[in-house]
Amino acid sequence: MKSKNKYRISTLLAATLICLVVVYLNFLSHEKTQQIYLEYTEKTIIDLKKDFIKDTVINMFTEIDGLRETKYNSYKKNTEARLRWFQVEEDLPDEDFVKFYINKFNEDINSKMWTTILWNDSTGEILYNPSQLNTDKIDITVEELKGILSSYAEIEKNNIKGVFGVSKSYIDEIVKEEIGNIIRNRKFSNNSYIWVNEVINYEGGENYAIRRIHPNLIDTEGMYLSTKIEDVKGNLPYLEELEGIKKDGEIFSTYYFKKLDSSEISEKITYAKLYKDYDWIIAMGVHLNDIDAIAEKVNNEISSSSSESIIRLLRYIIIVLIIGFTILYLIEKKRMSFSTKSMEKEINVDIVSKAFSRRYGEKNINEYFKQYKLRGDSPAIMMIDLDDFKHTNDRYGHSFGDVVLKEVVSTINQIIRSSDQLIRWGGDEFVGILPGLREEHIIEFGQKILDGVSTIEIPAGSEIIKASISVGFSYFNETDTAYNNVIKRADEALYKSKKEGKNKVNIIL
Repeated sequence: MKSKNKYRISTLLAATLICLVVVYLNFLSHEKTQQIYLEYTEKTIIDLKKDFIKDTVINMFTEIDGLRETKYNSYKKNTEARLRWFQVEEDLPDEDFVKFYINKFNEDINSKMWTTILWNDSTGEILYNPSQLNTDKIDITVEELKGILSSYAEIEKNNIKGVFGVSKSYIDEIVKEEIGNIIRNRKFSNNSYIWVNEVINYEGGENYAIRRIHPNLIDTEGMYLSTKIEDVKGNLPYLEELEGIKKDGEIFSTYYFKKLDSSEISEKITYAKLYKDYDWIIAMGVHLNDIDAIAEKVNNEISSSSSESIIRLLRYIIIVLIIGFTILYLIEKKRMSFSTKSMEKEINVDIVSKAFSRRYGEKNINEYFKQYKLRGDSPAIMMIDLDDFKHTNDRYGHSFGDVVLKEVVSTINQIIRSSDQLIRWGGDEFVGILPGLREEHIIEFGQKILDGVSTIEIPAGSEIIKASISVGFSYFNETDTAYNNVIKRADEALYKSKKEGKNKVNIIL
């Protein structure tokens, strides 16, 4: 009997010991899984945030370049128009022509935009020099003048010669002001924003830069910055940023700064890139404290699930433990997959128009191209361009232009199928991927798109603005070596439609 009791006690102790060992091993396993999962979650979130802020800053570079080109072309037309005025009056006597020339500039409402010089080539007499240009050597002065003008025109009437135009610096100041207003008024869902510092001294130190644009600290715009400024943790964010810019032209960095519309200070990850023409460091950042909140929530959920698993393990020992752990693992894996897909979806959508982003579109078109090479089945590729969109932006402002983009995208998405994809390719250009759309139905489908967009009416003050687009189509073919070949053909078809006039659809195979 004593031997039996000893056996039972031994068995009970052994079972208890085994149970405790299994529970302890399970606890260690959960702790390790929890750590790995948290680290992976944090890394995924940070990587997505980095992609978001970098893409946004690079898009701003594209926007600045586009605005500069638009302005340069616009002022070039002003210069050409003024030249025609002078050419009409070339029959005037020399003295009257000089008076007409001078009065034309003096009476101009916006005379500051013009840079000009007029002289008598036979006597060397300077007849008009409102910009106080150095005239010791007129030939050298004229050549230097042509170098600083975005566009220029030359006048020659007998011995009277002149050069005039609009300086690049004048136009760039206008561009800087408009870009500043765009940045200050642009809103992002995560309370992030873009800011700009202008570098004065690349060696750093006191007054190395000026804070040009800062939506979070508008009252401090224009103040000088120092690379010796520290954040609350003693870091030198401006010094780190400047060194990264000097080395690579761009940098990711972290530091502590106050949140938008709040006095709360938290860690922030930032991407900065140098726009060399203006000596502008254009940057964007997002705060990281929301990652801690997500990690804490995940940690609490895992801890709760772990406790439940241990209780089940004590009841059902090894079998229930295995089942519980398997279920927990699958649930966590599914939750992580869903969370990752949701964040990827947000990154894959263009912020302004709500169409898919170009990065997402290039990836999908490339996948369709690979399938075409294997199976020979090509989707229709549609190229769309908004007619006169630059004129709309210049006249009504970029905010109104954003409204036009959203309305056009919304209308087209109501016409195309759920399996089709509309992608913002850049500026006012969009690409559509239309699986299964056959060549014989292209004209009818394209006309349906044109008709749908033509019904859009957007109020702009007392005016009603109607949207208009041009459309071109193409398909992959056997000679294509890369997916972008079909984009080029669709683009050619689009511009063929533009030349033929509105409501035209073309396809180039």
